[in-house]
Amino acid sequence: MYAKGVDMQGIDWESRPVTRRMWREKRIAEYENYLSLENAGDPVRATEIKSVSTDRKYYSFKYAKLNERCNYGHFQLRNLLWATSKNSIYYMHDDCVRQWSPQLCNSREVLNVRMANTPHSRAFAISSMACAQNILFTGGSKGEFACRRLDDMATPVHYGITTEHSNGISNHIHITEGLHGGLKAIVSSNDMKTRFINLETLSIENTLAFPFPVNCSSLCPDRRLMCVVGDATETMLVDSTTGEGVYSIDEHQDFSFACCWSPNGRIFATGNQDKTTRIYDVRYPSRALHVLEGKAGAIRSLQFSHDGRFLIAAEPIDFVHIYDATSYEHSQVIDMFGEIAGVALTPEDQALYVANAEDRLSIASTDYRIGGIFEFQKDDDPSFGFYF
Repeated sequence: MYAKGVDMQGIDWESRPVTRRMWREKRIAEYENYLSLENAGDPVRATEIKSVSTDRKYYSFKYAKLNERCNYGHFQLRNLLWATSKNSIYYMHDDCVRQWSPQLCNSREVLNVRMANTPHSRAFAISSMACAQNILFTGGSKGEFACRRLDDMATPVHYGITTEHSNGISNHIHITEGLHGGLKAIVSSNDMKTRFINLETLSIENTLAFPFPVNCSSLCPDRRLMCVVGDATETMLVDSTTGEGVYSIDEHQDFSFACCWSPNGRIFATGNQDKTTRIYDVRYPSRALHVLEGKAGAIRSLQFSHDGRFLIAAEPIDFVHIYDATSYEHSQVIDMFGEIAGVALTPEDQALYVANAEDRLSIASTDYRIGGIFEFQKDDDPSFGFYF
């Protein structure tokens, strides 16, 4: 991902008095991974960690849009990038959701919740968002939400609230078809509840309670089972309609903020602040099949490709892992500098996008603008470019 000494973020390493490897080692050594539990600082046993090669290249760098500013609302919540098509990329900046079009090389604002300037609108800080099926749904730091159709921008934005609880931040949103049909927004909240919102009526259809603040809820493809993780070391598999526990797993050492299912409905993954991704088979969930280790920090975002071939795992800074989900023997590591606000695959898995929320990086007294939206293409493509 270099050309003439310049990397994909436009950093000219040949003109710097330090090498990229030296700067990478320095950054990892200085980064302090956030842990919520006092006893979570002990490293995961080396015997548990699977040895995975990192020399594969599944996605090639295509371009960097360095003047598209991205950010996140809460340092632990990093699912703020969505790709509904190769030319519709949605990201958050300053409590606005914007759409970036690679084909047109421009962006536009599609939702602004910084100010409540229309009747029934709400101003709030965005903590989570999801885009699917022509629906944009954003959650706020105090239980607020805003929802709009993306195929009809003339339709008014609908505003609402999921909870009046003082600790009601929306941690994760999953838009999917429900067990009995109809689109639902599954909202995981810090008030220890997961709510199913009917996206036709925009009313809360079902509320499931848990023994911990819920950071992520992922519905199995059969829509009968749900994986739930949160401010606990345990992972819960529950009935998606009643919340009744089916199985509880307690292998992580800290709090989890990510979980997802493979399209086959058999394999699921969890991501934790203990810097590991754990892979489970729902038929034998008592012990992880694989334990995959991050490089710098927590695993804050997880998603399988739509064909199930890859698992994408994002750390809070610098690293995005692309695992071969057929064996977990091989992987590609996207290595950049900056805070990662989100990652997203297009529906056909042909492109992978990364939102880098870092504004600038100072290297040996030289400032580089390094943040923005980065595209990686699945098909081998020797061309690349920078769009400033």
